[in-house]
Amino acid sequence: MEIIFILVQPAVPENIGAAARAIKTMGFGNLRLVSPPGYPQEKMYHVAHGSREVLEHAGLYPSLQDALHDIDLSIACSAKKRSVRYDYHHAASLPAILERKAASVKKAAIVFGREESGLSNEEVALCDLISFIPMKGRYPSLNLSHAVMLYAYLLSPFAAPRTKKPKDAKKGKVKQMTLLAGKSMEIIRFRKDSNIYRRVFERLSLLGDDDVNLVLSFLDKLQKTLDGR
Repeated sequence: MEIIFILVQPAVPENIGAAARAIKTMGFGNLRLVSPPGYPQEKMYHVAHGSREVLEHAGLYPSLQDALHDIDLSIACSAKKRSVRYDYHHAASLPAILERKAASVKKAAIVFGREESGLSNEEVALCDLISFIPMKGRYPSLNLSHAVMLYAYLLSPFAAPRTKKPKDAKKGKVKQMTLLAGKSMEIIRFRKDSNIYRRVFERLSLLGDDDVNLVLSFLDKLQKTLDGR
């Protein structure tokens, strides 16, 4: 499984450089940037310290939706609770969640928002899960690069080479499952603005490999039945 770190409109060049250094320190190298103002800036390299190649190979995207185009599982990082409709997953629980999905997810993204305002509600809605880092007090809040460092540390086991590659790792089964689920719900005219709609996809994203295969088989048969009625 490949872990990709996405920064949405990071305003401070030093934070971009520090984030690049943080992920490289933990064995990662895939950084994507969404509309970084004035990119690139020399200030980024001043704090990158040996991580210049991460910055030079960083992907640039005009929107978060574009940055997520090939991602099977996306996890938004949020310091504030948006809605009771969402489950918030402790950052420390992410390794276990990803481990259960090792054979059905090829690319997973950890998404960080702006330094001042974080991710918008619309951007959070583009992601499959929401994660948080628990803090004793609301202020002072974590610096963006510090948050990246914590997630990179927790997920560092996924940066190490694995001796055995899962046979189904390239198939992107989670993405395939959610696409089929979306088509089925459209056919039965399930309202996208209903409270349960988001919850269905969130729960699907949490399924382990065995359950993903089971639900995928069910949805495939359901889709064929609905198409042929």
